[in-house]
Amino acid sequence: MRYFAFLEKELRNPDHTLDEFSGARKVESLRTECPNNLYLGPSFDTISSIGPNGAVIHYKPSKETCLRLNNDEIYLLDSGGQYKLGTTDITRTVHLGGKAPTAFQKEAYTRVLMGVIELERIVWPSDISISGADMDILARKALWSAGLDYKHGTGHGVGTLLNVHEGP
Repeated sequence: MRYFAFLEKELRNPDHTLDEFSGARKVESLRTECPNNLYLGPSFDTISSIGPNGAVIHYKPSKETCLRLNNDEIYLLDSGGQYKLGTTDITRTVHLGGKAPTAFQKEAYTRVLMGVIELERIVWPSDISISGADMDILARKALWSAGLDYKHGTGHGVGTLLNVHEGP
């Protein structure tokens, strides 16, 4: 949240120098300020991507090819840390003002949200074993009904010092 507060403030300045690469470095810098030495390091390379780069799975910004951050396009941040108390993988997709999102962007975002709500509401009998793959169908249901999909897994493992992209 501290990063997004920083980002909103910086992007108000038309002469800002933020880009995908410096954004990723800022997230890492903020994590190192975690109290009590709980932060151990990143759990994977931060994906800081704007506009068309947000659609590239496991995109990694570089100094040479990164795009400048702005308020007009959708920004995706997928970032995680290894902490003494657990491994994190946080993905946030935001639009920070400026030019309004398109109707398609709103629909896609809403349909992904509908999938998250479906997952949050599922209840199943305790004597039935289900897997992450079983629940993945619920996450994609609203997208599939509109002929849409995303080319990425839905869940991650839970624990400490994980390879965050192991299956749920």
